[in-house]
Amino acid sequence: MNSLKEFVDYVASFYLPSHPEVLYPIQGLTEQRIYDAFYVYKHRLLKAANNPDNNFTWGYGDSLDRERVRDILLETPWEDDLLEDSF
Repeated sequence: MNSLKEFVDYVASFYLPSHPEVLYPIQGLTEQRIYDAFYVYKHRLLKAANNPDNNFTWGYGDSLDRERVRDILLETPWEDDLLEDSF
């Protein structure tokens, strides 16, 4: 992946119900929510980088990164602010 937009589009193609090629729609998901989940993921990656026993790394936008963002989306109730509780 060369940009955040490209990664968000990749995630959207799997989970965003309004995406024309969606594979596994998550009802109620928005593009903004994907961006928010990415920023939570980025924060977790930065936090993990300070741990010498770290096995949590950025995969350059691969399927593992996509699935980790999906997991962040699914672990946070829709009525909560995704970013507020994650830092």
